[in-house]
Order: sequence, then structure tokens, then C-alpha cells
Amino acid sequence: MTPEQRRQTRKTAAPRPRQAATQPQRLPPRTELLARHNGRALDPTQAVRLRGQRLDPTIYAGDRLLIRPTSNEQEVVDKLRRAADAHDLDITIDPIDRRLRRMARDAGITPEEAQPLLARVHLMPRWTGAPQAPPDAWPVLQTFRAMFGARDRTRNSVQLDHLMTSADGPNVTGNPYWKIPGTEANPYWKIPGTGSYGEPGWGARTPVTWIGPAPLRCPDAWLDGRRRPVVAILDTGVGEHDWLPDGIVDRRPTCGALRIGLTDPATNPELTGVVTNELTGNLDADAGHGTFIAGLVRQKCPDANLLAIRVIQGDGVVTEGDLLEALNMLWLRQKLAIIQGDPAKLIDVVSLSLGYYHEQPSDAAFDPLLLTPLRALGELGVAVVTSAGNDATVRPMFPAAFAPHPSGLIKRNERNVLPIVSVGALNPDGSIALFSNDGPWVRVWRPGASLISTLPTTFDAAGQPVSETVYRGEVRATVDPDDFSSGFGSWSGTSFAAPILAGDIAEWLNTSHQLRESIAPATAADQALDAGWQALTALVPRLRRPS
Repeated sequence: MTPEQRRQTRKTAAPRPRQAATQPQRLPPRTELLARHNGRALDPTQAVRLRGQRLDPTIYAGDRLLIRPTSNEQEVVDKLRRAADAHDLDITIDPIDRRLRRMARDAGITPEEAQPLLARVHLMPRWTGAPQAPPDAWPVLQTFRAMFGARDRTRNSVQLDHLMTSADGPNVTGNPYWKIPGTEANPYWKIPGTGSYGEPGWGARTPVTWIGPAPLRCPDAWLDGRRRPVVAILDTGVGEHDWLPDGIVDRRPTCGALRIGLTDPATNPELTGVVTNELTGNLDADAGHGTFIAGLVRQKCPDANLLAIRVIQGDGVVTEGDLLEALNMLWLRQKLAIIQGDPAKLIDVVSLSLGYYHEQPSDAAFDPLLLTPLRALGELGVAVVTSAGNDATVRPMFPAAFAPHPSGLIKRNERNVLPIVSVGALNPDGSIALFSNDGPWVRVWRPGASLISTLPTTFDAAGQPVSETVYRGEVRATVDPDDFSSGFGSWSGTSFAAPILAGDIAEWLNTSHQLRESIAPATAADQALDAGWQALTALVPRLRRPS
């Protein structure tokens, strides 16, 4: 029996439980983790709310809010300023977001045209000499919403800046809750009576030795009028590795003159792997995460070029505002490449291995900011692939739950938009990994447990072999748990199932010979849509383009 047959047999032979877990199975966040990111936990039992408003837990940045593009933006800003004033706070709009809007206008993209170029708002205390509590975005947001009628959609033009996570490190397992090591809060970490995916030997980040050849990449001379597929990886960045030289990985991608993603080398978890706490020297929870993903894409599509866009920090956390800025830049880069007929700036696939749980997913007016740039990319023919999450829950995690399904926010596929595809994780034997989220929004499954891929060769943190001795001048030791000088390791998570599908899509586009060196601005988006739909139809079961 093949692994696929075994997986299907196990799914059909065992009856599904009458009630699956509707909340992520993990513990509340630790205070020091929240403080590191100015984070706050929204507690539905204590949070201020509007009449009839139902809330779920989430984590958000206490000193930031996000404004979506609207035709009456000045009114929104003025009322938000009044709402902040009621809490003795001032607001400023991020200058980078203003620059992006000017770039769009200069290219002929008007404010009336559908676009995802949001504005990030910073809340600042108005110091009067008296002590003051740190800013809290939630009551400011609720005060702003109260200025509009219940059916006025303008109230949705301002939203929280959620904290997301990659969901694969030992300190965090996805928003809104963080895992405390040593508990049994999540099957990724502890399955009673067994080992766990989060422990060495059971699928955790562990050094291994690779003795096979590197992925074989065709020379540029063989392309014969074709261009290479481009996969944008929004993650922790990509570290040093022989498989991932600068000729394959663009570590400084730009939109115009602006760098995309986080750029401070002092916070780059892919250099030494030790950023969060240099005093202890422990390898960061998600150090190597992006490098591991890049290696998986290379294994699936050796001819692809990669954009390494750093949005996730070493502890696995990314603010929604940082992610949205990067996605907006990618959208503008793609839009400008089409307008200017520049195929060298095109991207074909976006890989996202992160997510969060929204506080109001059941609200009829739920209109999340994160959907806008993802949909805008899909309209330009860019396939977006995202991980389903590692919390063994059917509670929708976003952006994965933006995948079209009858009970979701997006009910059905649209002909002129590539749908978001969420990916769950399989064990090596083809069964579904116990930690993987599930639900109608999980569209496809790929291997996600005990995978082998690249890790930065520069990693050798404070962990030491259990035993080490010297005999006749030779060192004899057990495995050093955080020495990745071999360049390879094993790891588990839906974070790694998603880029496998991203690599599959890139390889399909590559072998179908639909990616050309030249493009016509008038037809480029339509051609990308056609090619993207063909790839998704071929690779995702039961996914069809509407007629």
C-alpha cells in the first residue's frame, strides 16, 4: 500500500469525532514574550466591547493600529485622532507607507483603483508630567468604532495590528497563545505517553548529515527564451549555505528604491541564530526557519529563483503591520513590473508559513486587512500558499482560512483571482500529522513531519554534546544539538508543508514552458492567471477554475 493509500484508508476507516477542538490547544502567553513586542492579550471576559459584539482571544501590538485605503481616508484619520485623544494619545502615520502611495500614484495607480496600500498608525503617550500607562490600541479602536453606526462599514477601516507566529519554535506555537516548554498543551509538543514533534528524535530541529547531491539546476544558456520561476519566501530570511548562493537567492529584494522586509542585521536570526538572548547563547526558537524553507523549495524546483523577505523575528513572531507592508511592496513591485514590461521583477509564488486567530471571525462585518493584498496578488496571477497551523484545531487560522470554502469568508473560487491554498502536514507514512490544523479551509496536504532540508552552516550555539572526550588526539562525542555546520537538519511543522507545495507550483510553471523572458503589459496579468490556474488545477485535488 502506498503512503497516499494508507493516508486515505486511515481517514475513511476511523470515524471522525463528534466535536473537534474549536480552540487552539495551548496556554496563555508569558509576560516577557508579550513585552518583547509591545504585545497585549485580548481577554474576551474583560475587554471593552460594543453592543452585540462577540470576541475571541487574540494577541495584538498595543501601540499600533492599521488603516485600510478608503476614499474618505482623511475623515478616518481625523476621527481616529479624536479617538486617540480621548485616551491621552497622539498618532503618527508611518512614512514608508506614504512613500509607497506616492510611488503608486507616480505609476498611474489612482486611489480609486483597488489596492492594498494601507497606513500603519503609531500610538504615542501624551506626556503631561503625570504617570501614564502604555498605549493600548483596543480601547482606542473601540472608541473609533463607536463614532459610526453599526452598519457603517467605515468602522472597519481601522483594525488591530495582530501578532502572528510561524508556529514551529519552542517558545511560540501560533497566535494567540504561546507554549510553555514542559507542558502538554499541544500535540506538536507533547502527546501523553509518547514523544513529540517538538523534541529531538521525534521531528524537532535536529542536525543531520546529507550525503546526496545538490539539486541540479539548469544553466542559464539552456533557458531558450524562458525565465526562471520566482518564489517569494516571507519568513526569517535565508542564511549561508552552499545550496543558496546569491545567484539563486535575492537577500535584498526591493520595490523601487525601498527594501522589502526587515533589514536590521542585528535582529537577523539567520546569521548566528542567537538574537533573543545572547546571555544564554541559546539558538532562537525559529532561527533557520527561512533557510529550511528555501532548501525545501530548491529540492522541489531547483531552477527557481528565491526572494528572501524577512518578516519573522527569531522568536517566531511577526507583526501584522510588518507583514502587510512586505505584501503591499510585493504587490506594487508586481504591478510596476507589468506596467513597465519588466519580467525580471515578476514573482510567481508567495510562500507564507505564519498565522493568527482573529478576535471577531463570526462578525458579519468581518473584513480583515490581510486578505486585501493576498487577493490583489492573486488578481495579478501570483499563487499564494500558506501553512494551516500546528494547533490541532478547526478554529480558522488566517491567512490559511482565506482559502475558499462554503462556510468561509470567501465562499467560492473566482475565475479572475488565484485562490489562496492552505496546506496541512503529513507524517512520513502518509498519515496526517497529529499537530496539523484541519477543517474545510485546509485544501491540500504535503509532507510536514521529520523533513530534511538546509540550515545555516554558521549555526553553533550554546548547546553542547551530552558526552565528549578525547582519545589518541581525536574528539569523540555525542551529537551537538545546535551545531549545524553540516548545513542540514530535520524539522517538523505545517510551516514546511506549505513551501513544498510552493515548490511544486514553481516546478509545474517551469516545466510547462509558460514563463517567457518578455511580457506584454496589456496581457501579462491574464497570462499569469491562466498559467497559475493550470498549475493549481494540476496540483490541488478538486480545485477547478470557474467558467
